[in-house]
Amino acid sequence: MARQPTPRTPRTRLSKAKPKSGSSAAQAAEDAALDDAVTDAQDLADDVVSDEGDKLASASLPTPTTDVQKAVAFNQAQLTAQTGEVLAALENPVADQAAVMMLEDLRGYMQGSEQLVLAASGQAMALLLDPATQDTGKKALQELVTWQTSLITFSTGVTSTASSIKGDFGS
Repeated sequence: MARQPTPRTPRTRLSKAKPKSGSSAAQAAEDAALDDAVTDAQDLADDVVSDEGDKLASASLPTPTTDVQKAVAFNQAQLTAQTGEVLAALENPVADQAAVMMLEDLRGYMQGSEQLVLAASGQAMALLLDPATQDTGKKALQELVTWQTSLITFSTGVTSTASSIKGDFGS
């Protein structure tokens, strides 16, 4: 598809301006002639672009002769077909990719959580060693246990969804 050229002179500049007071009649006639010439040139350019667009739209593509050309023509015909066969062929790889992406995101989340658990459990242990803050340390460890339980539940849900996504995607 050919790119349509843009006019070099915007049409807003082509509007006929009133001659300034004190301009000579010769200058006004020259400005009017110049405006007419620009308008005619723009109309001619528009006609040429329109004719080229018509030729391009009615042109037939050459018959493929090499194996590569035949393969490209076949792929284009398949992709532009109105049937869902092409989409069905893409269904499994797309579902697999979605599942892999979910599991990779979960892996990154779990690695980040591991670093947080390490720092939080170290802080909780330090609180447990001080007799004045033992109760706070016990509460902190209990919160860590609760958080890890919810993290396990979350990762189980993501893993389950990732394993069933292929079946869900197909239906």
